[in-house]
Amino acid sequence: MKFLLVITICSSIYQTCMPPAEIYPLYNNYNDCTTAGYLNSLTVTRELGPKRVEADRVTVHFECRQMHGA
Repeated sequence: MKFLLVITICSSIYQTCMPPAEIYPLYNNYNDCTTAGYLNSLTVTRELGPKRVEADRVTVHFECRQMHGA
């Protein structure tokens, strides 16, 4: 069973989200996928920088989708 990490970046100020981004490669288990989700969320937040995060009230959401047959 494999898991696909899907990340969505949103703005609480504008109440909009970017289209979800599928992050490859697939993960072998749920734990690895969720760990990658948290690490990727932190990376995105740091790359945007504190001014942008504060100004747009950026939030990063993620999910790990189970891939059947993968």
